[in-house]
Amino acid sequence: MTRILATGTLIALIITTILGILLSRTITRPIADMRRQAVEMRKGNFSRKVKVYSDDEVGQLAYAFNELTDELMEANATTEAERRRLTSVLENMSDGVVATDRSLRVILMNDQARDMIGLAEEEAMGANLQNLLEFDDEIVIPEDGTMPPKLIDLSTDEELFLVRAYFSPIQKHSGPITGLIVVLHDVTEQEQVEQDRREFVANVSHELRTPLTTMRSYLEVLAEGAYKDDELAPRFLETTQNETERMIRLVNDLLQLSKMDSKEYTMQKVKFDFIQFFNDIIDRHEMTKGETIQFRRKLMKRRVYVHADQDKMTQVIDNIITNAIKFSPEGGTITFRTMLRAKRLVIGIKDEGVGIPKSNLKKIFERFYRVDKARARNIGGTGLGLSIAKEVVSAHSGDIWAESEFGRGTTIYFTIPFDTIVEVND
Repeated sequence: MTRILATGTLIALIITTILGILLSRTITRPIADMRRQAVEMRKGNFSRKVKVYSDDEVGQLAYAFNELTDELMEANATTEAERRRLTSVLENMSDGVVATDRSLRVILMNDQARDMIGLAEEEAMGANLQNLLEFDDEIVIPEDGTMPPKLIDLSTDEELFLVRAYFSPIQKHSGPITGLIVVLHDVTEQEQVEQDRREFVANVSHELRTPLTTMRSYLEVLAEGAYKDDELAPRFLETTQNETERMIRLVNDLLQLSKMDSKEYTMQKVKFDFIQFFNDIIDRHEMTKGETIQFRRKLMKRRVYVHADQDKMTQVIDNIITNAIKFSPEGGTITFRTMLRAKRLVIGIKDEGVGIPKSNLKKIFERFYRVDKARARNIGGTGLGLSIAKEVVSAHSGDIWAESEFGRGTTIYFTIPFDTIVEVND
């Protein structure tokens, strides 16, 4: 009896153990499978699925786990697509974008912003926005998140570079501000145009006020009885007439520049021999230049035909020659030269005046610019001649520039495309 009971108990324990193991494995296998799936999901692998062994609660949990995996995979795909889209937008923006955290440390910056600031990515990331953009005053994010734009001067010694920064807070719903988005927009050209406009208005006002003041003073003196003075009256009237003509020239030049800027003028281009045309203009000026200034011609013995507006080109050459005569000393020589370079005719007009400093060479084609303002006003002129010449030459697909050595004279060059060349037999 004892052996029978012992044997039966042992057999029962073995059977119970085997059944317990089988039962536990039935329960733990899907749980272990779900644990392995969780590890794979943490690594970013959403393709693996949990095997469903039964329809009980554990099987339903496995089924729910697979659904969660699918939803996470879709959410991850959507997030990745949005990230790529955002990256593409940031990298293809013409403006620079900088994102910071609450402490204004840079956490994101696109290539345009790095190019504007002139820093590599490893140098910019983590840098303080205050130091990065070199703000004069401290950046403080207000509670309402509204910040006015700031103009940042990133200019170098060689180039003007102005950037306007626009600020937008990073804020979730009505929660606290967690960072800042800064959009950097290049406004160099816009600010330059605005500055040029202000300078233009100031220059026009000054140029008009000077002759008007002179005329008013002289007319007041004449009205007070000076018109009866046989010596003063003619001189005052002559000065008043000269100032009037000066204002008329100024207004006409301004109107011409305005038409050129608005493209309201048309070119009456014809084909003609530019060398002969140039010679005729030199002949005309040679008759009125006076005896103290000499003309020297180094023109090609060819016929160079161009398509151009003769009236406009006459104005260009007249303006350059007039300047050369005005600034040439007594006994000086003005040299005229023509050359051919790469399907372009090059015209040079050189004087022997005081010359122009290198720092001012590019500025002489700006409107109203004068190297020596006092002397320029004494000898007349509106300060627009070379500006008009530049506009006309550009309209003919040419270039204009100046070469000068201070104290030894200045040469103005301009080019114009040519059509054909005809050799001339002596």
